[in-house]
Amino acid sequence: MGNLANAQEREPKKTGKFFYGWWIVAGSFLIMATCYTIFVNCIPIFQSHVVQELGITVAAFNTGVSLCTVVAIFASLVFGVLIEKVDARILGGFTVITTSVVLLLFSFITAVWQLYALCVIAGMVVVAGTRLLASVLSTNWFNLRRGLAVSIALSGSGLGGVILSPITSNMIATSGWRSAFLLLAIISFVAAMPIAVVAFRNRPSDKGLEPYGAGISETQKVDKSPDRPVNVSVGWKVLKKSSGFWILIFGFVMMGIINGAIITNSVSNMTTMTVDGIQVTTGGHDVLWAGYVWSLYLGVVIVAKIGLGAIYDRFGMAAGTIIGTATCIIASIALCFPTTDIGPIIAAIAFGFGTCMGTVTPPVMVAKAYGKKDVGLIIGIVTAFELFGAAIGAVVSGILFDAYLSFVPAWIMTLAASLLMGLTLLMSIPAARKIVKRCIAAGAPNLDAEGIEIKA
Repeated sequence: MGNLANAQEREPKKTGKFFYGWWIVAGSFLIMATCYTIFVNCIPIFQSHVVQELGITVAAFNTGVSLCTVVAIFASLVFGVLIEKVDARILGGFTVITTSVVLLLFSFITAVWQLYALCVIAGMVVVAGTRLLASVLSTNWFNLRRGLAVSIALSGSGLGGVILSPITSNMIATSGWRSAFLLLAIISFVAAMPIAVVAFRNRPSDKGLEPYGAGISETQKVDKSPDRPVNVSVGWKVLKKSSGFWILIFGFVMMGIINGAIITNSVSNMTTMTVDGIQVTTGGHDVLWAGYVWSLYLGVVIVAKIGLGAIYDRFGMAAGTIIGTATCIIASIALCFPTTDIGPIIAAIAFGFGTCMGTVTPPVMVAKAYGKKDVGLIIGIVTAFELFGAAIGAVVSGILFDAYLSFVPAWIMTLAASLLMGLTLLMSIPAARKIVKRCIAAGAPNLDAEGIEIKA
């Protein structure tokens, strides 16, 4: 402990060596680019095909997606704790293997109950595990450039989507949706497995290292934001009793509703749906055109995630929240005009940035607002509530479509959710500062570079 304390008082020497934490970022990037993006960004491409072949409704398909999300809510709470206790290599390998097996089994489904069963398994391991591994591990390994590291790790979902969406669309068009699932299973295993099982480590101390920038205040170097670093112990025991924290949670529930509705239905909004034998023209564009627009969205995600992380590092939580909220509002409005070319394209560009509020913002905002005490557990809780919102968004949007045979009512819902998200997240920032001040006044312990309490 004495060596660590001394290390915190000096600037780390620049040896020119590659910092090991970037391997953590690379492994997280690959898991997000395959395992996560397939279940979150590529599944919408299968919606109309599965609905037609299995003879189910859009609401039934979306219920499967929401089951995946609902299970992930509870799994996120478990994963948040496991990441603090179980070797990250074991968790990473288990997540990748589960992804590949579930995708393989998806190619054989013939009934809706099978869809639901596999969605439950995917939500339990894949959706919850991938995001939390990428978020928590990157947060643990970086004090400086934390926003950049987290955003690069999570931006894998964008690059993976850009590559996999057209591949999936073309595979469905030429060989059918079942073959597409088989291909995605192979890609996930080959691309994500190696680094996850070899390089992942929970904390820098597992490799005899310190977090990047240990001992240097975030305001001294790269991070020039107005958000002062929190080096005092706050933790879950304090936050669960604080109204300011639950205001933050409400904001992320709204973000979940936005993501759940838009991600699940965007591709179908551009094309044509067949429901109970009735053909409904929503946007009227062909599947390949819609796939390319979806790829545009995912391409924007790559740049936007890194950009949002940089905004948090440089300009702070408020700036990132305002920009993210504005882009969600623009996307919701543009989605109401699916029969035009410009509407889906504007929506893709705007939501490409707005959706990052659901991935980059939780880990960065939690660490900035409350410090690194219990960070895995707290990020897991925030993620669970956001996924709860995503489940609501997916189910309600499907119900609204079946009732009105149009997605416009769903986009009105996301517009309202965007406004509420921005308002509550902005309110949570000064509330967090008050919580930290109360902890300091109460004599709460300080934290070391890894977020562990320093004993007096």
